[in-house]
Amino acid sequence: MNLRIYDRLDPVFETLGLLYFSYKPDSYRKGTIEDLNTFGLDGEVFYNKHLKIIEKYILTFSKHRVLEPEATFFLDDNDNAFFHLLHALLSEHPDWLTSLEEIPEKIIRDQLVKAIYSMEAMQNHSPVDAAPVSVRTLDEILTFLSHSPLQETTKWKLMRLLYQPRTQLLTFAGIVKSNLPAFEQACLEVEKPLSKLIPAYVKSVSKQYDEQFARLVEMLDDENPVIYPSLIVPLGQMMLSGRAYYGLYVDELPIASKQHSDSRELLLLRIKALADNSKLQILASLKVSPKYNLEIADQLGLTAATTSHHMNVLLACGMVRVEKNNGRVYYHLNTENLQVLIDDLQQFLL
Repeated sequence: MNLRIYDRLDPVFETLGLLYFSYKPDSYRKGTIEDLNTFGLDGEVFYNKHLKIIEKYILTFSKHRVLEPEATFFLDDNDNAFFHLLHALLSEHPDWLTSLEEIPEKIIRDQLVKAIYSMEAMQNHSPVDAAPVSVRTLDEILTFLSHSPLQETTKWKLMRLLYQPRTQLLTFAGIVKSNLPAFEQACLEVEKPLSKLIPAYVKSVSKQYDEQFARLVEMLDDENPVIYPSLIVPLGQMMLSGRAYYGLYVDELPIASKQHSDSRELLLLRIKALADNSKLQILASLKVSPKYNLEIADQLGLTAATTSHHMNVLLACGMVRVEKNNGRVYYHLNTENLQVLIDDLQQFLL
């Protein structure tokens, strides 16, 4: 694998994120703190200590952004699914900002259908099935969307997008292009912290401090994947088919990496995870055999979304690991880290 680690932000990826969060500024702080609390951290304390820079980043972008009335269709998204799809699609195809006029509409629509399948598969941690042979007419689009588990409001937007893909995406690409200068202004405002964060990210990724992230990168479809740092998703790790994004504050989390292997905070997070009955049952199930997300959900009587939430926590705590087999992502017990947990408990308590 020929891995390329970029030492600069991806303008398209960051601008898309900035557009969304500047459109709903109150949701960023609230959502981030809630997510941190879910993982057993004190979200308020962590946010105030590390993430105030993001507020400055978003605020500066807001002062310079250009929003036309048609932006509401793309940015007003209650469950994030529609915008997440657009974010992934344009980040994967940044050339579309300038080349959409030249691309046959069938190819654009096929890429949209593939992105919808990928989004649903990622939510369920299941394989991406083959796309329909034809999704062109309104009836074919409605039939395709009728089988989707997405919310009705999201399906309505997807219907418009699939029916007129070039027209809709040209409008959206225009919105993104007109806001690239606002992204540059936002970068200048946080240039000093970025000059420290990006070298630290390059070192972390190149040295594979986060072993779980390195394993996920190995599972990407592209033989020459690229990795970008991200400030707008500072605590996230986003995987697309040929590229990955690594949040610039991921290394501040007490996750299972070489940097935090002896962290008392990590020990507490693992204990909290074990105190949850569903997570404990999942670990017991994985002791019997590796499983993919829907197998775990069926066995324990959980929804796919709830199971994904539990697995994300267990992954972050380093108590499970993932491997790809026949197009599916299988979860395995991370026996090495579980033994470390037992040893740490002995050290602290015995």
